[in-house]
Amino acid sequence: MFNFLLLAQEQTLIQGISESLLYSLIGIILAVFAFKVVDWITPGNLSKQIAQEGNVAVATLLGFLVLGICIIIAAALN
Repeated sequence: MFNFLLLAQEQTLIQGISESLLYSLIGIILAVFAFKVVDWITPGNLSKQIAQEGNVAVATLLGFLVLGICIIIAAALN
């Protein structure tokens, strides 16, 4: 009986870890996609603005935007 409970808990743990990894991967892909859409919609190259020119305002804005999108994605996946 005890061995069966340990086996059931192990399968539940493995299932939980695999689902967490899958949802994390889906969330990351959607967040990157959302960033690319915002970069495509806005004038100029936002990645260049952040990386080469060091525009902190654009980086802060995009950071909050991606964070907001990630919160929405997390709520939708739960």
